[in-house]
Amino acid sequence: MFEQTWGSAVPLGADRPRPSDSRPSAGELELLRLLASGMTDEAAGNRLGVSLRTVRRQMSALMERLHATSRFEAGLKAAQQGWL
Repeated sequence: MFEQTWGSAVPLGADRPRPSDSRPSAGELELLRLLASGMTDEAAGNRLGVSLRTVRRQMSALMERLHATSRFEAGLKAAQQGWL
């Protein structure tokens, strides 16, 4: 988890890419795949080695980035963008 986060880090004060323009991280893609396969948030968190709260926070951020109001819509839009 640290390596994934560190790999996408930017120096303090540097311009950050806009969330809607950036592709999801490897961890976010794996989360999407696990949830799309029917796993619960808790099971996906256990598989990824993160807390339930982290799963929900990541999913919320993905939904915001995709401009989705439901998880179903987020999955549909993620597939349309080639993320799944």
